[in-house]
Amino acid sequence: MMTSSDVRGVAPAMSVPVTCLVTVLFALSSWGSFTNTRFSYLGPILVVGVLIVGTGISARLLRVHGSVVVLLQLLLGTIATSLLVVHHPFPVAGAGRARLVAVMTEAYAAFNPFDLPMSGPDVAPYLIPGGVAAVLLADILAITLRRPPMMGLVVLGVFTLPFSIIGAGGWGGVSWVVFVFTATSFLVMLRLDRAQQLGRWGRRLDEDLPPAPAAGPAVIGVSAVVIALLTPAWMPAPNVTLPGLGPGDGNGPLRVINPTVGLYDDLRRQSDQVMVSVTPVDGDTKTPPSYLRVGVLTKFTGTEWTSGNRDVPADHTGIATFDPPMSDETLLGEATTYRLKASDNFQSTWLPIFTHPLEVTARGPWRYDEDTLDFMSTEGRDETVAGQEWEMTAAPVEPSQERLLAAGDPGVSAPPGMTNLPLLPDKIEEIALARTAGEDSPFAKAVALQNWFRHSGEFTYSLERDVGTDGAALLDFLTDNKVGYCQQYATAMAVLARELDIPARVAFGFLGGDQDEDGVWQFRGRDLHAWPELWFEGIGWIRFEPTPAAADTREPDYTTGALGNARNEPEAPLPSAGTSVAPVPNRPQREAPDTAEVADTGDEGSSTGPLWIGLGIVVLAGAIVLAGPTVIRRRRRAARLRGDAEDGWTELGATAIDLGLPWSGNRSPREEALGLAPHLQDREPMVALQRIVTAVERNRYAERRVAAAVGDDVRLVAATLRKHADRRARRRAALWPASVFRRRVAAPATEGPVTRSERELISS
Repeated sequence: MMTSSDVRGVAPAMSVPVTCLVTVLFALSSWGSFTNTRFSYLGPILVVGVLIVGTGISARLLRVHGSVVVLLQLLLGTIATSLLVVHHPFPVAGAGRARLVAVMTEAYAAFNPFDLPMSGPDVAPYLIPGGVAAVLLADILAITLRRPPMMGLVVLGVFTLPFSIIGAGGWGGVSWVVFVFTATSFLVMLRLDRAQQLGRWGRRLDEDLPPAPAAGPAVIGVSAVVIALLTPAWMPAPNVTLPGLGPGDGNGPLRVINPTVGLYDDLRRQSDQVMVSVTPVDGDTKTPPSYLRVGVLTKFTGTEWTSGNRDVPADHTGIATFDPPMSDETLLGEATTYRLKASDNFQSTWLPIFTHPLEVTARGPWRYDEDTLDFMSTEGRDETVAGQEWEMTAAPVEPSQERLLAAGDPGVSAPPGMTNLPLLPDKIEEIALARTAGEDSPFAKAVALQNWFRHSGEFTYSLERDVGTDGAALLDFLTDNKVGYCQQYATAMAVLARELDIPARVAFGFLGGDQDEDGVWQFRGRDLHAWPELWFEGIGWIRFEPTPAAADTREPDYTTGALGNARNEPEAPLPSAGTSVAPVPNRPQREAPDTAEVADTGDEGSSTGPLWIGLGIVVLAGAIVLAGPTVIRRRRRAARLRGDAEDGWTELGATAIDLGLPWSGNRSPREEALGLAPHLQDREPMVALQRIVTAVERNRYAERRVAAAVGDDVRLVAATLRKHADRRARRRAALWPASVFRRRVAAPATEGPVTRSERELISS
């Protein structure tokens, strides 16, 4: 069996790489900000990481050059990652490339339009390659280049990603548990690396002395971690979220950069689960409630709508009373008080409210944006609306069509920045002008745009989503494709309205829900929807509905007939071949991303062929990695048996270590031989062992070295040791020789002839 000294010999070759991998995996768990199912990306990263680390360990034991080690790790890591993500080892052409495009397209779509986190594994294909790259880079820095402290940059980059994409105010905070485990693992890796570097110098001269305390570095490291965790608790900086403890309780503004809600997965899955229940308690309890808004997106980047930067003062809490949203109170209908309750499945950091609130009572860490009246959680993912109850009073907007048609161009009271657009193709502005030609007022132009999308433009509502959201994709949607779902229609109309200098934004939330037998209105995941809101002088924000009627979305009453369109809306055109329409007629149906089509070869087994080939490659590579120690052992044995007595003695020690026999490498030759003698039993190998010991002693201690070949004696003694060892020891010695992992098998001989004084020769 393997002794404790053998374990100490194996540890240096594996401890630092394995600890490095564990550190990166701890850090990568912070990417749970992107998905609620961490195993969907951490599992594959762990598998590929073990392959990368194992390849590195074996190749370095084979004394392969560092650049070749990195190339091997890169090759095997890429193949394994491709197999796990797209089930193809080399997705560079043909069906493999098509599958890669399809998977990545769906993963990209998972980030839009309602941000993160996802409740499913849809974003995993984006996270897995990034995580594997982090593991490979950390291994290169810490092991190949022998710069473990620089590996901290990889950890920093991993932690930075959620903050840079999501923002510290949303779901991007790093859990203090993740931070502590990552920091602790990193410190352990540095300690193991330092011990390994010192061990290369050989035996300590003072190892027989009492060990000196080494608590100083540990105290410094632990103190640094504690300070990093506790500092955010008392710093008066509410706009900064540090690991785990969130913002302080200062009185400054909270800047919400990129708020996130857990809606998009339900939008795609068309969940039938109830997300929000609304009970009318006072006022107009007979009229169905209007759209239930979750939030609005006010900034168009050219690829997506975002919430922009929000300054939310600390005194804008969740218990608030608002002035009527319109300058003229006669535009509002009867006020109604509602009691709302969110289900435990509704993981939203925004609080759903009706469009025109007069009073809101929501207890908890909620603050509102005065410009949009969006209510947002100040605690990010640590405090969502799930399971909470709140009340609000709202009044529907009932402007007359005549009043809207009379509204002039936006004046000084118009909300700032709501007509800003990035650089877009000139053709988009031309479309906006052409579709509103002959209309004078802003409202008439807005209705003309809505009518074009719903009636005359031959647009089709479909489950398919077009690939891409940049200016070129938007232009293709407006001119050629014309197939989309609510998010694309809301985006397109808001952009066209801004091209006409009409303030516009995109709202998202729920369509009108279903009423149960108790009179409670239930808004389900399938009711998720997006729509544009346009601002008109002297009136305010008004909802429009450009999504075609095939989704059972009805245009607002104040737009019907404004330009002569019929009150009874015609059926939307049927989609062309290859597209899908919603099977349920009263909901905007499942809005799944379009995926690239993969050519059907007609051979059912052909799609699995590349998978088996790739798995075969990985298995072959793994077999080569596992066979590495055996190959090293055979090469060393052949070289030592051709050498002198010292080489033969080293080979004898390696054989003893492989078989689990007592051999320290620090005792004298006679002491080591006494430990092997009971395992020989026969006289001839005992005599051969004595000849080996004598040759080694003469080589080490005689006045001049005697170059004696002991190869035959070593073969005889080694064969006898293997013969009398048990079967398990022989099998372990053949498949996983422990001596390969020992830095030191025998005490080094003194180089050159030994010069001894005359007094020493006489006394000896």
